[in-house]
Amino acid sequence: MNVVITCEFRFFRTPDGKVWTSSAFQYQFWQRYLQSFDTVKVVARVKEVSSSEAAWVLSSGPLVTFVPLPYYIGVVGLLKHSLTIRSLLQNVCNEDDAIIFRVPSQSVMLATLGPNTIANYAIEVVGDPYQVFNAGVTHSLLDKFMAKVSRWALRSLADSAAAACYVTNTYLQRLYPVDDMSGAISVGCSDIELYPDDFVDKPRSFNSPATNLVFVGSLSQLYKGPDTLLKALKELKSKNIYFTLNMLGGGVYLPEIQEMASALGLSDSVNFVGEVSQQEVKSYLDQADIFVMPSRTEGLPRALIEAMARGLPCLASNVGGIPELVQASCLFDAEDYMTFADKLGRLSQDTNALNAASARNLAVAHQYENDKLQQKRQDFYHRYKMTLLEKA
Repeated sequence: MNVVITCEFRFFRTPDGKVWTSSAFQYQFWQRYLQSFDTVKVVARVKEVSSSEAAWVLSSGPLVTFVPLPYYIGVVGLLKHSLTIRSLLQNVCNEDDAIIFRVPSQSVMLATLGPNTIANYAIEVVGDPYQVFNAGVTHSLLDKFMAKVSRWALRSLADSAAAACYVTNTYLQRLYPVDDMSGAISVGCSDIELYPDDFVDKPRSFNSPATNLVFVGSLSQLYKGPDTLLKALKELKSKNIYFTLNMLGGGVYLPEIQEMASALGLSDSVNFVGEVSQQEVKSYLDQADIFVMPSRTEGLPRALIEAMARGLPCLASNVGGIPELVQASCLFDAEDYMTFADKLGRLSQDTNALNAASARNLAVAHQYENDKLQQKRQDFYHRYKMTLLEKA
């Protein structure tokens, strides 16, 4: 049995036909599906490029092919290519035996609204589109409209799904439940992959205040709250509490955030690293004392769990599934830079709290070891396949 998988991330294809990614969706990621299905066909935005960049890794490979969607950016681009996207998705999703929609996805929303011939699909719910648009995508009234439409569309999609796998334990399940009365399958399982070498051997031992921070996140949008982080650092600087910060990630908002850092007098203490490889991310995590994630929206963030696996104390906003990972004393409301600054200042000066947070976070991260999660995923895919065979 073959499977079609939709993905909202953007990819790149070189003239030799290879498809590359700057995200976590490298070739190894698709192996989880190949353990249950014969081939994987990924439907996603693909941009034609002349050559690959150093930070990119292969996403295509044996038994993994791509069906390219138009390489649109933003809501305007989505609407411009809406008919093409809908047609492509409906055609490819009626060719193969199994269909898995990774949602939220505006492309999937276009393909399934109104007259729809796609049936017996599964969904993997990785975030809340309502929260995403409320965090600001177009910075206009269109945000509020898209938030409501996307929430309604995903609820409808979940209600008609044959099976659903959520990256959270309870948060996304409450928002986008499947129809239990129809016998739909519902499980909670993070889609992160952590291997033994992703974990440190023991918690960190702090004997002096923490001074080095690390932030990991795309700057293609402001979902990750980099502006909130800079405001918090400015507040702390006014109280003579100083940090150095490595900001990992690139995107169209990078120049704006760099200008903001300069305007706030933080240029000397903030290092804009840009996009780096997964191995380089691990190196920056190991150099840091505290991981910060002031996101406006999240599902169950991979970067946060990866930081916890390196034994890092973490401060994060209480959005999405983050409260399932981080203790209440290290949470703050999204965009509340004053509380963020207060908690960061207190944690950084308290070596006992830093040591306790390191030990706790490492223990929590071990719950997300790949061997433990892989069995749950394979059970989910097997049950979904059995559902399709029964309906055949």
